[in-house]
Amino acid sequence: MREFAIVVDLERKLFLYFGVAALAAFFGPFGTYDVMTFWERMVFWFLDILGGMAIIVSCLHLFFHSRLTAFVPAFPRFLLGVALGALPTAAYITVLFSLVGPRIQITTAYPVLVVQVMVFSTILLLIEFLLWPAVFSRTGAVPPGKDDEELPVEREPSRGPHTIPLLTRLTADQRAGAIISISMQDHYAEVTTTTGTSLVLMRLTDAIDLLEGYPGCRIHRSHWVARDFVLSLEKVGRRMMVRLTDGRELPVGATYVETVKQQFQTARASTL
Repeated sequence: MREFAIVVDLERKLFLYFGVAALAAFFGPFGTYDVMTFWERMVFWFLDILGGMAIIVSCLHLFFHSRLTAFVPAFPRFLLGVALGALPTAAYITVLFSLVGPRIQITTAYPVLVVQVMVFSTILLLIEFLLWPAVFSRTGAVPPGKDDEELPVEREPSRGPHTIPLLTRLTADQRAGAIISISMQDHYAEVTTTTGTSLVLMRLTDAIDLLEGYPGCRIHRSHWVARDFVLSLEKVGRRMMVRLTDGRELPVGATYVETVKQQFQTARASTL
């Protein structure tokens, strides 16, 4: 099963959220078809869906990526984030319905409405974060029988003797920075440098190949970190984490623990 990741992808949100709002405006659920014109329904449902999802997605991102919740496995952390976001979202929907006036009223009790928001949002967000990348990442997928490690890496045709090839894939302002980490976000490699972050459409193994000896270590199926930017190895709950100089903490996969210890404990003091 592919790794569950919560990322910002405006293309997905544009298609999914606008699509759901347009369908609601066309069919007019919850009595809106009978009491509103088509254009009134358009305004109402776009405010309802887009406003509600803006609240719940903001809460989800903050909760999911918080250092305080890093010890919780990804999928339960996702569900808890949705549940947290459903509380203010249900309140927003209640206020929105009340502004319409006597033509339409929401009679659902607030706790029931929160549960309804949780269920609807969970389905929509699973489509966004799991189904969408699973479907659209099939283009250029690995042919059956070939391992990810065996795919050829596109090399830059020319470069200076001290240039790290991966830097040439980044924006001009980031090429002057040093690479801190590489993390997979769906089918993109998120390259973090001392000057910013870029998303590059490639596999993690291909990105690591383009480092060509730059000192560092793969710590997880989805993360690579540079040796010079590792502060320490720490245990957070049952999970081993790498703490970086920029304040982030990245998880260490079980199969990489010994390798990570050998790579980094000799260079920096560990707080294990």
